[in-house]
Amino acid sequence: MASVDEVYDRIKEIKQNLDTTNGKLDDLKASVDAVKTATDGVHSAVDQVNNTLASNLKILVALGQYTNEALFQNAQQNDTIICILEHISKNSCLLLDEAHVQTELQTVIKRNTTALSDLYAATHPEAALARERLEALRKQIEECCPPKPAEPICRYEPCPAPRPLREPPQAGRPDHIG
Repeated sequence: MASVDEVYDRIKEIKQNLDTTNGKLDDLKASVDAVKTATDGVHSAVDQVNNTLASNLKILVALGQYTNEALFQNAQQNDTIICILEHISKNSCLLLDEAHVQTELQTVIKRNTTALSDLYAATHPEAALARERLEALRKQIEECCPPKPAEPICRYEPCPAPRPLREPPQAGRPDHIG
């Protein structure tokens, strides 16, 4: 059996081993705490990056939606412009056709009217003089009371216009994203 001194020495040896182990555990705890602190910093930075990305992604989505709306608006405006140009094109063509016909008719009418006027003035000089007097009176009356102008034959029909485009989202202001 071991003596009390041997047991006491053995207990002292175990205590020294425990003190050494406690010191190493304290060192290990300090190292773990340092790793935890660094990990918490990384976690915080990752959260901040995630929040920034989420916010900026919302802005990009809003800007993309606005771009799509603007392109759709532009397509509608182009449809309106094409419609107006078709009106102009059709009316221009009709006017040219009508002007051509009217020019031919007016040329014939002028030639025939001049011939009739000359024949009538030659055979009825007193009527030609009376006609000139009546024409002078008619001009005086028209200066005082001009005749009502004829109603225009063309009635413009506007093409459908798209609704106005909303304001674009403001970059950097997620509260303004609609």
